[in-house]
Amino acid sequence: FPYVLVMDRASHSLYQLLGSQRVAGNNVAEIRNGDFASCNGAATQDALNGTGAFAGGGAADLVIIGRNLSSGGYSGGNADGYNTLNIPVVSFTSYISRNAGNRLGWHTGSASNNLSTTGVETVITTAGTSLLGSTGPADWHESLGETFNGLGNSLAVGGGDVLATVGGQLLAAYWEAGDAPGAPNEAGVANFPGPRLLFNLDDDGAERSTFNSLTAEGEAALIAALNVTTPLTAVPEPFSALLGLLALPLAFRRRRG
Repeated sequence: FPYVLVMDRASHSLYQLLGSQRVAGNNVAEIRNGDFASCNGAATQDALNGTGAFAGGGAADLVIIGRNLSSGGYSGGNADGYNTLNIPVVSFTSYISRNAGNRLGWHTGSASNNLSTTGVETVITTAGTSLLGSTGPADWHESLGETFNGLGNSLAVGGGDVLATVGGQLLAAYWEAGDAPGAPNEAGVANFPGPRLLFNLDDDGAERSTFNSLTAEGEAALIAALNVTTPLTAVPEPFSALLGLLALPLAFRRRRG
């Protein structure tokens, strides 16, 4: 059974997710809740390694940095330690993954806002088609008179692959182990020791409280990305049970043996 590290106050959505068992094959043994923006903090290290207050649980197999958080705690190199992990790390916002403010440095530049999601807004690259099995252009986001906040305003992702864009801005990217980040100086590493997935989520739309405005097509693309790049095996229906996952930074551990 996996152990779950939660870096978000809105843990109620996560409890709904875990209770519904919509992440197939993963029954949760423990939820570790706290402020873990500073990767090198003692509490974070204990939660990641299964030591201290979390002794007996073992180490995490997956870290997810969600959309429902403040990027300030991840600035100034505080989160660089996550770039040194050899397990998969997933980010749902360029507000954390950008290099501006010495954040994670997965891509150069900062985060854009107020881009329209009206109509067929998503362009899927060749790499995106290969990884996700989707072709574009596609309609991955609701058109509710809202705009997308938190896309990357640069497509410079180092040795990674841009998977999809909206209005020429970075929506999703993937780095295999050994790939270079877009901003190595800010990332604190020349190459990632484990896989990294950026899949930006908006904070507008009908499900604002869970930071999800994906259409069914967009939900399927995100589930495909998680299936391919992480230890999770997500099931597509009903997707509403996955919203807690999308909103929260967390770490999953799969018990071995």
